[in-house]
Amino acid sequence: MTAPFAEERLKRMLDLLALHGSMRTTAITEALGVSGATTRRDLDTLAARGLVRKLHGGATLASQDQHYRDRQMLNQAGKARLAQAALALIQPGQTIYLDAGTTALHLAQALRRSSALTRTLRVVTHGIDVAYELNGECALHVIGGEVYGSTYSITGPDALESIVRYQYDSFFVGCTSIDAGSASQGAGLTNSNLVEAQQKTAIMRRARQSVLIADGSKWGRTGFATFARLSDLSAWATDDAPPDARAAFAAAGVRVVQGS
Repeated sequence: MTAPFAEERLKRMLDLLALHGSMRTTAITEALGVSGATTRRDLDTLAARGLVRKLHGGATLASQDQHYRDRQMLNQAGKARLAQAALALIQPGQTIYLDAGTTALHLAQALRRSSALTRTLRVVTHGIDVAYELNGECALHVIGGEVYGSTYSITGPDALESIVRYQYDSFFVGCTSIDAGSASQGAGLTNSNLVEAQQKTAIMRRARQSVLIADGSKWGRTGFATFARLSDLSAWATDDAPPDARAAFAAAGVRVVQGS
């Protein structure tokens, strides 16, 4: 294969890893329609360039961990404020599902500082960092499955199978963006990864109420995979709600709770 085609194949491989977080070599081979030997050579090339990290039987983007740590540094004050707003929506004795991601981690940290409330709760999560933060602080259940490095989360068929066994009082759900949508389709919550989007939808179906935890910068951005409409939410806990966002949530019957 000529060099231009090879470089295009490498780009497609990187796009797949960016979408899925990590992939088995066999899955990459099938998605690209090439031989296993070609896939392994391409992974060697990308690893030599420092773009991927090879795993046993697969690969992940070398920058996944750094991307997550970079996101942790973004708008920390805003995420802390919205976490306090979300905390006020939790009642003693509830079973809550806490999403994965950097915003959910801030809520986990707020729960850790509120031990009188937290020790009464049962918390379910697929977030690795979230589970680490709450270990020993409450009755904690961690969903099992495949690790998705981009958000330090656990995903896949095993995770979905576990999720649907339980009922949750509240699901505190994050998103990549809040897509304002069109006049006919309306606004929706999106995620950059399809598997995680499907997982969020499944959790929402098992929860009595779902609370969006997202800072105001998420509003008006177009995302990849829509997992819910605004009307599927009970509340939005945020640091700042732009006027048009506040109007859209109000029209959908969703309470906006803004941290101070």
